[in-house]
Amino acid sequence: MRLRLSAIALSAVLLVGCGTQLKVAPVDPQTGLIKSQKGTVTEATVVTSRKFPLAQHKGMVFVSGGGTYAVDQMRALGYFDQVVSYDDLQKIVIANRLQDQVPSLNEPIGVNKLYRAYKPFLWVHFKRVQRENKPYLQLVAINPDTLDEVFVSEVHMDFVWAGVNDQNARYPLFNALSRWIQQNR
Repeated sequence: MRLRLSAIALSAVLLVGCGTQLKVAPVDPQTGLIKSQKGTVTEATVVTSRKFPLAQHKGMVFVSGGGTYAVDQMRALGYFDQVVSYDDLQKIVIANRLQDQVPSLNEPIGVNKLYRAYKPFLWVHFKRVQRENKPYLQLVAINPDTLDEVFVSEVHMDFVWAGVNDQNARYPLFNALSRWIQQNR
């Protein structure tokens, strides 16, 4: 029994020690892409890339699904004037007395209502998808006015061989988004 408990405790320590640590990476001012201290950043697959009048939406981007890391990494890209989280969006609704016009932000229709009542912004979020029994992580940019996906990049989440971390999952996604931003300024 004691040996079994020791094995369980050791396994728990190893799992916690091997947890994914997300680190906001600096952006190369020349290229606008994330520089990694661990080497070359792999490429994400661009699934959707539509022309979009991004200059009209430069004032604000709402980032969801990636926690504080995603918000901070978006700030590091340096394009948008204001980068906000879900909590920030709720504060905007309250500060601008938009509760009657935007009763909920829990669904895309609420984000659309805020877009129409407040000001133009872009919505960027992480999404996990399953295709052919393989997991993918996507970074999706949505036009809140129409709820159309204007940009989607994805990486295969290889939990076994390559591992899933900022280096081979999130950095490539943000680099693909940065290239799209450069094309649509």
